[in-house]
Amino acid sequence: MTLLEEIRRLYEEYFAEFQQLEQNRRLGAGAFGLSGGPRDYPCHQRFAGDLERLLQRAENIPSDEAAHILDYIWFAPQAREDRQDAVYWMLTAVHGMTAELAGRLSSPRAAQLLDRYQRAYPRREQLPVQKKVAAVLKKRAKA
Repeated sequence: MTLLEEIRRLYEEYFAEFQQLEQNRRLGAGAFGLSGGPRDYPCHQRFAGDLERLLQRAENIPSDEAAHILDYIWFAPQAREDRQDAVYWMLTAVHGMTAELAGRLSSPRAAQLLDRYQRAYPRREQLPVQKKVAAVLKKRAKA
C-alpha cells in the first residue's frame, strides 16, 4: 500500500468515526459551548497524530508522489459538503503538518499547487496555517 493510499484510508476512517459519533450524540450535547459536542470528540486528536506519523514516513519519497499527497491533504476540506463542521476545521488545521513535505516539491509543481491553493483558499480568508503553506509554496516556486 502506498503512503497516499494509507493517508486516504486514514481520512476515510476519520470521516466514518466522526459520523458514527455524531449519530450517537446526545441531544443538546455541545450546544451553547457545552462539552460533549463534535469539537470534543477524541477522533480529531487521534487523526492528527496518525497523520503526523504517516507524514514523517514521507521523508524520502519522490517529489511527484509528495505532490499527490499534498494535493489530497490540501483539497480534502474543499471536497466536504459541510464546510463548517469540526472535521472541516481539523482537515484545515493539519495543513500545517505539510510544510516540510511542501518544501521538497519541484519548482514548477510548487507553482502549480500554489496557484490552485490560492484559488481554493483566497488570501483574505486564509487561516495562519494556510498562510504558512502558501509561503512555503511561494518560496519553492521561486527556487
